[in-house]
Amino acid sequence: MKTPLRFFNFLFILFIIAVGQTAFGKITTGDGKITGKITDKSTGNPIAGVTITIPDLKIATSTDANGNYLLKRLPKGEYLIQVSAVGYASETKVVELGNTYSVDFKLSTSNYELSDVVVTALGNTTTRKRATIPITVVTNKMIREGVANTAIDLVSSQPGVNATTEGSGTTKPQINGLGFDRVLTLMDGLPQEDFQWGDDHGILIDPYAVHSAEVIRGPASLQYGASAEAGVISFKSGPLPQNGTVVGSVLTEYHTNNGYLGTSLNIAGNHNGFVWGLQASGEAAHSYSNPKDGYVWGTAWNQVNGRLVLGVNRSWGYSRLTLSALHRRIELPDGNRDSTGRFMFDFPQNGKIYPTRSDFLSYNANIASDKSLGEYQAWWQNSVNVGKGKIGLDIGFARSVHHDIDTGTVGAGNLILGDIPFNLKYQIADDKSGLKLTTGVNGMYEFHHNGDAPPLPYVPDYEIPNYTNFEIGGYAIVEKNFKDLTLSGGLRFDHTNFTGDPMSLNSEGRIVPVGTSGSTVQFSSFNNKYNGLSGSIGASYQLPGNNYVKLNVSKSYRAPAINELTSNGLNIGSNLVQLGNRNLKAEQGYQVDLVYGHDGKDVSVEADGFYNHINNFIFANRTDSLSSGFPIYQYLSTNTAIITGVSGFLNIHPAATKWLEIDNGFTYIYSHIPNETDSTRHLPYIPAPHLNSEVKFRFNDGHNSIFKGTYVKFGLQHDWAQNNVYSAFYTELPSAQYTIFNAGVGTNLVNPKTGRTICSVYVNCTNLTNVAYADHLNLAQYFLAYNGTPATVTQQNQGIYNMGRNISFKLIFPFGSNSHKTTAEE
Repeated sequence: MKTPLRFFNFLFILFIIAVGQTAFGKITTGDGKITGKITDKSTGNPIAGVTITIPDLKIATSTDANGNYLLKRLPKGEYLIQVSAVGYASETKVVELGNTYSVDFKLSTSNYELSDVVVTALGNTTTRKRATIPITVVTNKMIREGVANTAIDLVSSQPGVNATTEGSGTTKPQINGLGFDRVLTLMDGLPQEDFQWGDDHGILIDPYAVHSAEVIRGPASLQYGASAEAGVISFKSGPLPQNGTVVGSVLTEYHTNNGYLGTSLNIAGNHNGFVWGLQASGEAAHSYSNPKDGYVWGTAWNQVNGRLVLGVNRSWGYSRLTLSALHRRIELPDGNRDSTGRFMFDFPQNGKIYPTRSDFLSYNANIASDKSLGEYQAWWQNSVNVGKGKIGLDIGFARSVHHDIDTGTVGAGNLILGDIPFNLKYQIADDKSGLKLTTGVNGMYEFHHNGDAPPLPYVPDYEIPNYTNFEIGGYAIVEKNFKDLTLSGGLRFDHTNFTGDPMSLNSEGRIVPVGTSGSTVQFSSFNNKYNGLSGSIGASYQLPGNNYVKLNVSKSYRAPAINELTSNGLNIGSNLVQLGNRNLKAEQGYQVDLVYGHDGKDVSVEADGFYNHINNFIFANRTDSLSSGFPIYQYLSTNTAIITGVSGFLNIHPAATKWLEIDNGFTYIYSHIPNETDSTRHLPYIPAPHLNSEVKFRFNDGHNSIFKGTYVKFGLQHDWAQNNVYSAFYTELPSAQYTIFNAGVGTNLVNPKTGRTICSVYVNCTNLTNVAYADHLNLAQYFLAYNGTPATVTQQNQGIYNMGRNISFKLIFPFGSNSHKTTAEE
């Protein structure tokens, strides 16, 4: 414990020194201000309602009726600003903030909004086309128009991204065929360490708190460490408003299939540089249904979330504190049926053997076996100007609580996890030379203990031991921008130190002192240390004719996760027994990405081909043994795993027909384990080839119309059959191809006199024709029991299928006030 505490003291002292230098140096004077006018490039007319954002500062404003905008009380320094509006291509520009900076923009009309969008997940703020590695951006507009039950649903339809699920509220992300501890998920930069290794619950982030997202596809994200071996999903909350402004919105949503009810309030303000934000939401759903299973027992869930942001913007930089609390309760299906296929209770409930219709339609998510999950976070982010550079210090605390409740209110498994993440970073950029340097140290101190055992006669479940884990890594990334060429490279070194406590159990499964007569060893003490080097070098080149190419070569490293090392028990939610392996070595990988893109006035296209070679690849191998009817999985590593694939998009947005947009996204991934048999030559749970296609028709707004931005869209999702599976001992089954159709409509009701939006309305129908299907990454298709006795699924149609037809209705009511003068007056 001494080493982490000393390191945190060092971070704090270093930050105080930086603040002191800034407070007494010359660079603290001044009040950064940006003002200007935004017009239509072809007509010269001013554009109202354009959003102007400084992503690094998370500050935004919008233009008034005359196209004027103003941002003030901004920290000094060099920043990239982004301008975006519906129906126009995004524009970016680098500005040097001193006192007052005036910059005008002329926007070109376009239905494609991602042409020059800003990305920040790479550490150095840049644009999507300039980034040297593949990156996907999900905008707020895309989120508002879509349908999602969880935060991962917001990004899972993007090229190269997929999601595993075991039922409602349990989605976990995959990037390029890799998931769980190989994908790092962030919320405003805070790592989500809420038992990432578990596939029986989702990422504990409120989808209503997410304003936008960025996905880094590949291990080139050096600043994030070994947990980002496959890539990074970076969720971002909404930008804070301009000084003197209070803005917000109220959202309400309903889904017909599972009765999903969602409500969210979001409000934020800025008073002379003191910024604040409050977000609160609630969600609830009963069991979902599909044409094969009817209502699926054990898929109800509910969630509440609260989030508070407090901070200051000053000439020296900014400081922000985010506090959040989330509680989610999810039922977990186990596929228990009678001989006719009818769902049964695991245990009789009030004398009943079968759930009734009222049980299926109940929003009470603790009738079936369920989980009670809590996530409580504090995250303090700071940025201080030092000379021409910036020092950032982020430090936080997260407490994750995980109760496995087999029946009633008794927790058989009770896991309590604490994390102290930290990040110290120095950045300096020179726009004239095109050089950018980012260097820093980050990591995490993690501690876990098992909670109290349930009272007799219930038997506790201890799946992982009490342990501590200290991770720390240092990195340096250099980027050089030429006129059309961007070069980027960096190195990182990581150290991981696991220390586990011994545990012994008596005949009743209770913890007793180690060495007690008649006891059995559940866990022995251990201390595993890992060191690893990772790096990348890449380039992007802007070719003539709006073409561009990218090439990136990276070396990845990942230490084994705690479950891979130590698991020894039943995973209640996944209906299987897992056994760890303390002799596992760290994974070492090499990946090459080659990207071609074109961003024209009529067509935008991008294709990313990748080759990933991983040594000591770790996965759970199903054995031919059972424990109380549940299959036993043993973690092992193969000498080599090879994953290749291609993902990309094709967006057609004809300049001559601005009412039409056609969007297509495709993902194909192939895995191979050399020198293995036919049943073991592919990695398990690699997604099937996947196509998303959508046609959107936009209506002319009209001069005095109360409807703005009206559209109708039709789409399909097609998954081809996946026959490249790890079929040994029925670990994985081939999946059939399927096609589902979707449709949607949306509009904004506005005040024709002021142009202000009164309400936004979105209606979507997914699985329009009510197809019965099981996605290849739907792990609930392997859940089957007869009269309470677990059974092995040997055919895909024996398990649980995905949701059937669903119609969603979403209303968003924005509001806001400005206590200061108008932009033009100021």
